[in-house]
Amino acid sequence: MKHYDVVVIGGSAAGLTAAITARRHYPEKSVITVRIEEQVVIPCGIPYIFGTVPGPDKNLIPDAALDKNGIDLLVGKVTDIDREKRAITTDKGDQVGYDKLVIATGSVPIVPPFPGRELPGIFAVEKSVPYLNRMLEALNNAKDLVIVGCGFIGVELAEECKRSRDVNIKIVEMLRHCLQLTYDVEFSIQAEEALK
Repeated sequence: MKHYDVVVIGGSAAGLTAAITARRHYPEKSVITVRIEEQVVIPCGIPYIFGTVPGPDKNLIPDAALDKNGIDLLVGKVTDIDREKRAITTDKGDQVGYDKLVIATGSVPIVPPFPGRELPGIFAVEKSVPYLNRMLEALNNAKDLVIVGCGFIGVELAEECKRSRDVNIKIVEMLRHCLQLTYDVEFSIQAEEALK
């Protein structure tokens, strides 16, 4: 089993930042990032792959940032953390020991438990290049689009989808106004008018 001073689980925005920060503050320490994805999309840029950016492959965090900072990379899903032995295990059987462990796995979309959510043509916005390519292909063939959630991602996704294709878009939000978790009612109403 290989041992590192710092093991970071997660290779997207938070994981990369944690690994680089550890390396910069403790240049003598060994650091490794463990992530599921072969390629990592820039999370805040995901809505733009449906309009401005020509696809998921043009919205990637380059692995050069790891190389430049002397951070090792292991691709695999962490399936076990043994806190007593201070070791992680991946789905491929890799075991890595650690002195310090950072869990920076990011978020996953909440999919409401409505019937039919597993049917073709229904997508959550996941951070996987192959998944986003399937979503983009389905969207390019769609005439009607319903977006559930009118926060930043829902609004950005609606704007980008309308920018580059002729599609009818409806946004469904459980709160009274869009962007209501971030802005006051007056500004939320102005945002709704701009969306219309």
